[in-house]
Amino acid sequence: MVSFGLSARAAAAALWLVALSASGRAPAQTPATPAAPASAAAVDLTLTFNIRRFERGALMVAIFDSQAAYDGAAPPVRALRLEVGGPTVRTVIAGLPPGRYGIKLFHDLNGTGKLVLNPFGIPTEPVAFSNNARINLRAPNWAEVAFDLPPGGGAQTIDID
Repeated sequence: MVSFGLSARAAAAALWLVALSASGRAPAQTPATPAAPASAAAVDLTLTFNIRRFERGALMVAIFDSQAAYDGAAPPVRALRLEVGGPTVRTVIAGLPPGRYGIKLFHDLNGTGKLVLNPFGIPTEPVAFSNNARINLRAPNWAEVAFDLPPGGGAQTIDID
């Protein structure tokens, strides 16, 4: 299995993106797991995406709450499809419990809802990750993308394209 060029972890990341786009599980802010228990105060996560090149299409975003989910062993806690119509896309994800999260996304430029890969399994559409973690011959790992969402809520800004 080959993707992002060279590693099994990278291949898993690309396959997850393909699976997300092919599954149809990316309608706007569709919860993938039950809401947090009443004892955990739900907070908001504000997401800002800076679009560097292609001001069209849609962002297919997945938010994970554990390394296992990020690595593909469980579904994301949220999956979103956000229309791109300018240089910045903002959204607020309400109802997340405070904790550690990671984000993967791709920019669906052709409107198929699926990540396009070349014959070697390398994405031909832009991909990005929380913390603006970079692809370095492999997809970023959980330690590189994970961020804390504190009890007061938080924000994440991600550059793509």
